[in-house]
Amino acid sequence: MSGGATLVERERAAAARGGGGGGGSEGGGDAARRVPGDGERPGDPASPRLRARNARLTMYLLLSASTMLFIGLLGAFMVLKQAVPEWPPPGSPPLPAWLAWNSALIVLSSVTLALAHLALRRGAMGTVRAGLAATLLLALAFLLVQWFGWSDLRAAGFLPSTNNFGGNFWLLTTLHFAHAVGGFVLLLRASVLAFRGYLPARLALPVEVAALFWHFVDAAWLVIWLSLL
Repeated sequence: MSGGATLVERERAAAARGGGGGGGSEGGGDAARRVPGDGERPGDPASPRLRARNARLTMYLLLSASTMLFIGLLGAFMVLKQAVPEWPPPGSPPLPAWLAWNSALIVLSSVTLALAHLALRRGAMGTVRAGLAATLLLALAFLLVQWFGWSDLRAAGFLPSTNNFGGNFWLLTTLHFAHAVGGFVLLLRASVLAFRGYLPARLALPVEVAALFWHFVDAAWLVIWLSLL
């Protein structure tokens, strides 16, 4: 009997040491919640922190690949440009004025997006929504100007087959247009979430991802435009 009683006492003592008591259980639970954050298990695929890290990593990889692609194409374009005595080649139309207008539009869109991003960190949701809406409209204007500008060039007979300048012009601007469409989709998603009333904590990642990609689109366009001059 004494041995049995001793065994029961030992089990109770072990349970108490393991957090079986009220105070120990609460303390252990708080500590566990503090370590992973928000009651998440480390490495849990559903963890918001892990999803945010994965989204940022995916965006960085995408931007790295796009940067290398543009560098390769622009490098080949510059080599071709330096290899001929006259550039653009004879028969090429002058650079259209809409290229400069589009440059102004996309720079202004990056400014409004940066203001929205800063306002989000302060929790000024009215400014966030206004900044995102302005950025979205400017991005749409950029796409429309380029689309109709292309139409004018095609009507004037300036095609990829016209000469080397035409081929490179259409390749670079078409590739950039595809990136701009992707950036517009990301901006649209962030804007919809903002106008649906998402709190800053929920809106931070969509806005950050859209800002990263759109600022890249802005920088890429400016480099292309300056290379075409």
